[in-house]
Amino acid sequence: FTQFHIACLSGNNGQGKSALLDALTWAVWGEGRKASQEKKADSSLLRIGQKDMQVEFVFDLEGDRYRIIRNYSIAQKSSRSGLEFQVFNQEDSEYISLTCPTTRETQEKITKTLRIDYKTFINSAFILQGRIDEFSRKSARERKEILSEILGLSRYDELANLAKSHLREINNIITTKESRLEYIYQETANLDFYKEKIEELSESC
Repeated sequence: FTQFHIACLSGNNGQGKSALLDALTWAVWGEGRKASQEKKADSSLLRIGQKDMQVEFVFDLEGDRYRIIRNYSIAQKSSRSGLEFQVFNQEDSEYISLTCPTTRETQEKITKTLRIDYKTFINSAFILQGRIDEFSRKSARERKEILSEILGLSRYDELANLAKSHLREINNIITTKESRLEYIYQETANLDFYKEKIEELSESC
C-alpha cells in the first residue's frame, strides 16, 4: 500500500470488504469479528458451508520481509489450527522459518516483531465496524496501557528495569569489594602483633 496515500474499499453489503480486513487481523493475531459467545474468532470467520480457511500475509518491516500463514479447519466436532512465521532470505531467495514449537510462542514472536498487539491495533490504527467508541469505553488504566504501547513507552520501562538490574549487580560488587578491603585493613592492623608472635617463636626455638 506504499503507493497509495488513501485507499478506499467500496462495494455492496456482503461482497467481502470487511472480510479482507478480518483476514489481515486474523492472520497476524488470530483475532477478528466473532460471535459474542465465541472465545476465538476462528469459527466465526469461517465461511458458511466451508470446513477450512487459510490466510497468507506478507509485510515489510525495517528492511526485512516477513510472511505469516495461518490456517484453520474443522472436522465433525473437532478443530485444528496452524501458524507459521517466516522471514525472507535475500541471499537464497527463500523464506526461513521463525516458527516456534507452539502456536502461542509463535504468536508472541509475531507480536514482539511488530511491537503492537491486537488490542492496541484496534484502538489506534484500525476501527472495528460498529465499535468506533472502542477506545473511549476503556477504563483510564486501559487507555493508559494502550497509549503506552502506541508511544512505545514499554521500551523505556524495559530499559529502566535493565538499568536497575545492572545497578543491583554493581552494588553487590561494591559491597563484596568493601568487605574484602575491610578484611585487608584489619589484617594490616595486626601486622605488628604477628611480627611479635613470630619473634617469640623464633627465640623459643
